[in-house]
Amino acid sequence: MTPAADVAGPSAAVGRRRRLLRLGGLRGVIAGIAIDHRDSLRVMLERPGSTSPASVDLRSLKLMLTRALAPAATALMLDAELGALALENGAVPPAVGLIMPLEAQGEEGRDDGDGHGDGDAVGPRTRLMDDFSPDISVRYGADACKVLLPYRADDREAATRQEALVTSTVAACHELGLPLVVEPVPYRRRHEPADTFAAAYGHLVVAGVERLRPLGVDLLKLPFPLLDMATASEAAALDACRAIDVACDGTPWVLLGAGIDTATFLDQIRLAGSAGASGFLAGRGIWGAALDAQPADVERIAGTRCRADLEHCREVAERFARPMAASRID
Repeated sequence: MTPAADVAGPSAAVGRRRRLLRLGGLRGVIAGIAIDHRDSLRVMLERPGSTSPASVDLRSLKLMLTRALAPAATALMLDAELGALALENGAVPPAVGLIMPLEAQGEEGRDDGDGHGDGDAVGPRTRLMDDFSPDISVRYGADACKVLLPYRADDREAATRQEALVTSTVAACHELGLPLVVEPVPYRRRHEPADTFAAAYGHLVVAGVERLRPLGVDLLKLPFPLLDMATASEAAALDACRAIDVACDGTPWVLLGAGIDTATFLDQIRLAGSAGASGFLAGRGIWGAALDAQPADVERIAGTRCRADLEHCREVAERFARPMAASRID
């Protein structure tokens, strides 16, 4: 960790480690369900041709999803904006770790085509919420905070700006003894060919880890390093995951879901875990099926089909993943 990560003193560092380990349950493997979606959830409910329960209040929807899925997880990612009802109703079991997002919805800044324009024209920009902060998350009983970070190390100005946000957020969380989960996701430039982006994707993931890990990040939530598993051998996919683990240099990391189908995600969990990942934090790929049900059936589908998928993912993670206690947690 950087010296800045230690300014809160040894007691805060001890508390931060305990909170981080809590996310992995008794086995130290994170089987996390992410229900912190806000704008993206609204988009899912309003998509053309959707049978989703658009009439359902989003707070009530998150309460139903949390009540059905949280008991099968070791950790839950939930926002205060739409998730407060679930928290207030005690839908998160005491044994389940709570991660709360800090980023505001939407992005500032646009890409100008080559990624190297002037000022805010360079790449997407993460903003933190004005009305929520790490100290408020502590009042909710959070075990960690999270920042979603569109990030490309090869967009130097945008990367530097995003890194500054991570540095200040790490300091704010560590002052309170809170771990920070950072989710760097490579973005495709506006005029970048899809095949060029796909070919560079794994390298972009690794480069992001190499730049962000030294800033004091406690847990990295990372995408699978191949955009299309069908085009690569299992050996190549495993090598790509191992490259991530080397870049993490002992800092624990978990796999994000990216909304893919469960069968594919199970393979990704197995490969990432075999390479050193400490589990997963997945969202709509697990609970998305519940949104296609009639309003009266949402909680039933979430508690049967979706929960079974989550439990299967957890079984695979606990079989193949590296427990966080075996990683370096400073």
